[in-house]
Amino acid sequence: MPDREVDWPAYLARFHAERPGVVEDVLSRSLRSDHNPYRWLARAVSADAATVVDLASGSGPVARELALPGRTVVGLDLSAAELGLARRRGAGPLVRADARTLPFRDGSVDVVTSALGLVVVQPLAAVLSEVARVLRPGGVLAAIAPAVRPLAASDLRRLGQLNARLRGWPRFPGPVELTGFRRTLAEHGLQAVEDKRERYRYTVATPDDAWLLLSALYLPLTPQSRVAAAVDHLCDVAERRGPVEIAIPVRRLVAIK
Repeated sequence: MPDREVDWPAYLARFHAERPGVVEDVLSRSLRSDHNPYRWLARAVSADAATVVDLASGSGPVARELALPGRTVVGLDLSAAELGLARRRGAGPLVRADARTLPFRDGSVDVVTSALGLVVVQPLAAVLSEVARVLRPGGVLAAIAPAVRPLAASDLRRLGQLNARLRGWPRFPGPVELTGFRRTLAEHGLQAVEDKRERYRYTVATPDDAWLLLSALYLPLTPQSRVAAAVDHLCDVAERRGPVEIAIPVRRLVAIK
């Protein structure tokens, strides 16, 4: 079904009120070598960045990764539940606000980061306009987003089996591949300087692992019975063959004002 059938503001508000921290709980366990996607994002931020704003900050994983003496990292999100959990998990300062209307002065921020926010907060042009406004000249936007590539043939088979049980697929308010992203950046005075992709893996060994993974997906048109069927499938495969690796492709984008 087309995304126009989804009331995204209502769905997102309900999802994050009911499941604060679930996205962090999955991505923090999604690994490649010695790091997860949040650490990969943090590595794109220069050590001399003094003021960082993290858009759609959720439960605060990026803010905690970026914490350094003498650096201010402000987490910004619309969800009171996510911000409350971020506070309990040690992130701060925190601001409840809309990423399309940032409460910061022009040219006052060294770096803006966002984990998944560029495909969640829409329209993207409005977000990038605000990012460009608050960044100082030479300031940096660093973001990660879901990706379609890189996936191996075995990954596609596994994900296809899950989608068959769900009778659908996870979706986002915006296009996953950020169609026309470089052009949109340029329209707001931002120059893309990096576009990389990595394949992370989330391991399902127990029913709790499977439920956590499925609970972190945006599935606005999928009934709970289909989610349960996907969980049962993962548990069955794990019981017969051992732990199941689910591929999570991630794209990292960096731009300079």
